[in-house]
Amino acid sequence: MTFFDFKVALRGTSPMIWCRLRLAGTTTLADLHYVIQIVMGWDDDHLHCFQIFGKDYAIAYEGGLGL
Repeated sequence: MTFFDFKVALRGTSPMIWCRLRLAGTTTLADLHYVIQIVMGWDDDHLHCFQIFGKDYAIAYEGGLGL
């Protein structure tokens, strides 16, 4: 099985808040979102966006990122 290492960092924080994850290559963005919620101790209260190699990925919502 293939695994990938991720560094998750919050923008605009000082000091920087971050964590490192190792996930299976079969992990979806939805799975990644769920894992981040758990490791950061969050309750899924905020909209989110993933930026991967300069491209934004998010759940479409009115007034938000158009997909």
